[in-house]
Amino acid sequence: MKNQNLLDQFFLKDEEVIKLLLETASIKKNDVVFEIGAGSGVITRELVKKSGEVIAIEIDKNFTKDLKQIPGNIKLIFADALKVLKDKKKYLLKFNKIIGSLPSLIAEPLMPVLIGADFKLAVFLVPLKFAYKLIDQPVFTAYFDTVMVKKVSRKSFRPVPKTNWALIKMTKKPDPLKTGERARFLRQYVYNHPKSKTENALAEGLVRFYRAQGKSLTKKQAKTLVVTQNPL
Repeated sequence: MKNQNLLDQFFLKDEEVIKLLLETASIKKNDVVFEIGAGSGVITRELVKKSGEVIAIEIDKNFTKDLKQIPGNIKLIFADALKVLKDKKKYLLKFNKIIGSLPSLIAEPLMPVLIGADFKLAVFLVPLKFAYKLIDQPVFTAYFDTVMVKKVSRKSFRPVPKTNWALIKMTKKPDPLKTGERARFLRQYVYNHPKSKTENALAEGLVRFYRAQGKSLTKKQAKTLVVTQNPL
């Protein structure tokens, strides 16, 4: 039978993986957890027990009854998680940790949104190939420390996806201007100015970085550094 899973939904059923996910997130009573794709609430129920509050996001209203039966401090939002994260003014949400099981349909567009989100730690289940991408690509390493906690068999989900997945832990890195990390700041600056030529963005970024460090650098000097050195 052809897969009619139009929302690209894969639900975690392996209790050991669920336990490891929760342990990796190290949920405490003062944590507010943003859960992407609550589904029937298998993970949500455990999050509510351990955290101060759970903001459970689910796009499929077929799970309304299941989620509303969960006792505890839980805020239910039936909407697209990407739109919720983007529309900060509408939802006025504050959280410090993010949890989710993310198929490629969600994982790919989510990462640029996470760059601008205010949180400390995220623990996700993602397709294995995408996990390697998060660990290796400079744009992601400029913003996050990403660790693969465990490779997860595709048989840990229902329905069974086509590929194996991975449990990953993403920690938001501090502001590179505050830590004095020039190369990381420049990678961020280039990413945040996609319409500028790379050379111009690097020069502008160098001027700003030096200024933040209490040093003087003209744009001409910065352009010379870009040409003669590799500031990244």
